[in-house]
Amino acid sequence: MGKEITFNLSLTSVKKGIVAFLHRFHIILFVVVVLGGLAIAILMLNNVIVKSATSDGYTSQTNNASFDQSTIKRIEDLKTRDQAGGDQLDLSKGRTNPFVE
Repeated sequence: MGKEITFNLSLTSVKKGIVAFLHRFHIILFVVVVLGGLAIAILMLNNVIVKSATSDGYTSQTNNASFDQSTIKRIEDLKTRDQAGGDQLDLSKGRTNPFVE
């Protein structure tokens, strides 16, 4: 009738085939793996950004700070650099050592 085809499959022939394939297409495989990894990293970062932008009903647990009247008065008494201060620093004493009793 016809010819029978027989396949002789051995470990060395499979190994040679894989090595020949990798030797022939190693640059293409490298580029595909690198670009695929970069695409996955970008998609994961995009997913993190999208999830962080959505509000899931989160309310902050911090309390509103309140100041007493004396603190407000001390803040109002502060002067900026360009305002003329009525009280000048007295530098005649020189430096004092904070560790001396």
